[in-house]
Amino acid sequence: MRIYVFKKKRVITLGLLFISLVLFTRIASPKGIGSFEPKFSIDVKWGPRYISIGDINKNLEAFDSYLSEMTSYEGDKMKRLNNYKKTVEGELRLDASSKFAIGVGIEKISEKNESRFEFTDPFPIHDMDLFHTISTESEVSAVNLKLGTYYTIPLVRRINLILNGGVDYYISKASLYKYHEFQPEFFIWPFEPEEWEYDINARRFGFHGGIGFEYRILGDLSVVLEFQGRYARMENLKGTKIITDEGKEEGILYIGEKKWFDEYWPDLIISPSRPSGDEFRNVREAVLDFSGYSFRLGIKLNFFRSR
Repeated sequence: MRIYVFKKKRVITLGLLFISLVLFTRIASPKGIGSFEPKFSIDVKWGPRYISIGDINKNLEAFDSYLSEMTSYEGDKMKRLNNYKKTVEGELRLDASSKFAIGVGIEKISEKNESRFEFTDPFPIHDMDLFHTISTESEVSAVNLKLGTYYTIPLVRRINLILNGGVDYYISKASLYKYHEFQPEFFIWPFEPEEWEYDINARRFGFHGGIGFEYRILGDLSVVLEFQGRYARMENLKGTKIITDEGKEEGILYIGEKKWFDEYWPDLIISPSRPSGDEFRNVREAVLDFSGYSFRLGIKLNFFRSR
């Protein structure tokens, strides 16, 4: 059923894209453009972008809260991935008429963070302390291939209002590494550390839409100011998980809680199918989410006519 729904979504997306291109071609045909001469341009835009990130950050936040509740750890030292990231996007655009344009572009998104901290707890046996060292490394990245359409509304001389929308294709990956070392007081060496290592990848379609202003400085050079919203939720994430002394697991990434002695602690689970039973609770498929918004400044350069 999941495969059928995914294929259905893909067919609908490609169908809408095909219809948009047909309508765009009809609207921008020579019959309706008068004396306008089609032209190519290069757009380069940069600025801050908010990214939701998704369940990697939620797991790190839940794990931080769990440690602060169950141990003497004070909390808020486990760093999450930053939701705000500066990005750069390049685009090749064809202005097929004075009002309509179509463009293909590429954008690289990457964010990484690390944390390391220590805390002390009473050792369960004997009168001594137990020293803990925990470190985490998390990273998400994506290459976004864009196909967009543009509609231009002249405002005043040299200034245009531009509406845009289109389809994105994200080639994304994510990784998470957790390390826990503990050593009883008066022991020369620590116990064998616990390590969890995740590698995830996904490819999905997304959508974007926004509004911008274009100010023509010279004949072929313009400055662009743009606000844009994105929808890009990566689901059905596939990858691997390696745990100390447990080997390698492959499958789909789930987020939930896993039983550890008499307690449930937050966990990311790799499994071919949805985990069930008393060992797990509050389990659902994990999401890698590149949805958000961006506010960017750029330049547009017309570099040659199409004929």
